[in-house]
Amino acid sequence: MKVSVIVPVYNTGEDLTQCVESVLAQTMDEFEVIFADDGSSDGTEKRLDELETEHDRVRVLHLPPSGGPGGPRNAGIEAARGEFVYFLDDDDWLGTEALERMHAMALRNDSDIVIGKMVGHGRRVPRLMFRESRDRADVLDDALCGILTPHKMFRRSFLNEHEIRFPEGPVRLEDHRFVLRAYFRARTISVVGDYACCHWMKRPGSYSRNLPDPVHYHDMLREVLDIVDEHVEPGPVRDRYYAHWYRGKILKRLGEGGLVDAPPDYRDSNYAEALRLTNERIGPGVDEWLPVRLRVRSALLRADAREDLFRLLTAERGTAVDAVLDEARWRGDRLAVRFTARFTYDDDTPVTFVEDRWKPPVPVDVPADLLAVDDRPWRLDLYIRRRSDNADFPLAITAEHWESGTMTGEAVLDVDEVPGLTEGTWDLIGRIDGGGWTYERRLRGYDHDLPARGRVEPYRTINDNLSIRIRGAAASPRKNTLRRTVRWLRRR
Repeated sequence: MKVSVIVPVYNTGEDLTQCVESVLAQTMDEFEVIFADDGSSDGTEKRLDELETEHDRVRVLHLPPSGGPGGPRNAGIEAARGEFVYFLDDDDWLGTEALERMHAMALRNDSDIVIGKMVGHGRRVPRLMFRESRDRADVLDDALCGILTPHKMFRRSFLNEHEIRFPEGPVRLEDHRFVLRAYFRARTISVVGDYACCHWMKRPGSYSRNLPDPVHYHDMLREVLDIVDEHVEPGPVRDRYYAHWYRGKILKRLGEGGLVDAPPDYRDSNYAEALRLTNERIGPGVDEWLPVRLRVRSALLRADAREDLFRLLTAERGTAVDAVLDEARWRGDRLAVRFTARFTYDDDTPVTFVEDRWKPPVPVDVPADLLAVDDRPWRLDLYIRRRSDNADFPLAITAEHWESGTMTGEAVLDVDEVPGLTEGTWDLIGRIDGGGWTYERRLRGYDHDLPARGRVEPYRTINDNLSIRIRGAAASPRKNTLRRTVRWLRRR
């Protein structure tokens, strides 16, 4: 048996349909799917039994309710017969070739972990770690902490050898603790970046979407940092690891809508726990790895300037990116797209920089040097996104320029160079990542029409966005090679 797909299930009802259909449709020949039912009582348990009767690949484990996904996942590991296990949640679904592609990557590189490209539906998924496939990825340099959910393929003998299991019960960050332990132990971690393996869905009312008890949440965060301490000596490398959780689970989280809009007593309690954990564990060296936006938040939190901090967080609500088309033209058989992007606040005023220093939307009492836009590179990208399933791929950026928070660049679409482009309708998404802001938006401002060329037809949407229709079957690999050779000879 090659792969065991482990799916924890609890009272999913009809939400299970897409997950089941996607797993059973896999192109891989030798795999099984284990549904670990955590005490369902809404009829889901009966439906699972029917699936087990109808499909030889399906196995069902009926477990007493535990209140969290860790116990069911552990039960699935123990019952698995595959050389590898892949964890999928019951409201998510797989691309048809996902298991086959990840398994081939694992065999080619003798990988202990393979991370397949994830696509978010109502969820934000980091782009950097999936920009390209990597046979051997580095946890820090390749941003593998960008997503620490267990939607990954693990060698089962590796998990057993190192006794890596999920914390059980109604606990938070159980996936971080499992994946982080695995990262530190793995010999080889690989990334499949050229195929949408997992479609990660946001389901209202799910366990992870509920506001956690502040004391419990920050205690669990301490346990994550304890794992870092077990494997990394004090110093810059440990600070880099710490910065990941300080950014995402303390500083960014303080500004999330769920917390800003929470009842005052809950917001105050969460703030108090965040401050306590920061004072206990997050040394000042961690701030060296923070971008300007979050350095300012950190300074206000460390100074216990609660009112100033929450006034800033409120003023930053609704921050987004504006991505405007400057020009679209044909360059031979390739489509060149020049565009400008900038961050804006909720009232459409730009995020402002004066002499390379951020000017916050409200006055804040912090040292002036903390407001400097330092030498951390800002990144401008243009993605082409398939409208049918949100799968997207980065286009080659051939020019970039930064000035006062505004970036301009030119991206080139060549359907024969971008893997994964299929027939259908595609949207163009401009994205900036810099200074602690990361936002994306469809490219707007297309006020003219270009003729179709080859398989590509640019067109203007009803909202003046630029979108693309790709027609016909992809050219054969032999034709692609010939076309690239001819293009190379012409450029000489």
